[in-house]
Amino acid sequence: MLEVLEQALAWGARQQADRLAGQASIFDLGEPSETKSRSHPSVPVRDADKNELLRMEKETLGVYVSEHPLHAVRDQLRLKTDCTLAETEKRRDGEVVTVGGIVSAVKQLTTKKGEPMVFLRLDDVTGSAECVVFNSVYAAARELCTADRILVVKGRVDHKQEGETKLIAMEVSAFEAVTPRRDVTLKIDARLARAGIVRELATLVRDFPGDSRVHLLLQMTEGTKELVLGPQYKVKPVPDFFAEAKALLGEAAVL
Repeated sequence: MLEVLEQALAWGARQQADRLAGQASIFDLGEPSETKSRSHPSVPVRDADKNELLRMEKETLGVYVSEHPLHAVRDQLRLKTDCTLAETEKRRDGEVVTVGGIVSAVKQLTTKKGEPMVFLRLDDVTGSAECVVFNSVYAAARELCTADRILVVKGRVDHKQEGETKLIAMEVSAFEAVTPRRDVTLKIDARLARAGIVRELATLVRDFPGDSRVHLLLQMTEGTKELVLGPQYKVKPVPDFFAEAKALLGEAAVL
């Protein structure tokens, strides 16, 4: 792969890289984008339909049957928390933890002082727990405390009351899932590329293994050739990868 692409870049400077790049796609690079096989994609279930189905399962059966609503985002949610809901039972009374979950039930009350407060039932993939949100916190998070919202809650573990462990909320914030980029596109000017750039790029790609395919746009004298790197060169499109790619190829090279 490396030798072929290096030749493509070198020949591009001599107006022959376009033809060689086409040959390069036969090797481990993958396929030219214009020769990708066509297939009929399956029709996905709309998110609204899936969410409604999960809500109905929870209401009628008390459990999620087809899929937990946090399944697709649980890894992202875990990065913003330090404790699952099941783990709160093992934490010390009064210990401050940060949990995340989807609101499955909301119960609003008014205190003896006439102040509004709310009890939230949070569910995650490990279990559920009740969060007590007093007015001092509820006042700033009122719009967030609604059913089917995914929340991140920082609070104190409370084992004092009989029955299940509760969480006394100190902070309530919305969780926003980040949609991962499916593909990465990098642009290289084959007419100006310096020697060794391909090996450096290959090293960079290997340093960030992931699930996103890499497209290379090779700018040549007679036009641009797009190559798709093989599956062994898929990357994880995180900020550090893009920063290093820009440092290696230039700001304009990352599309």
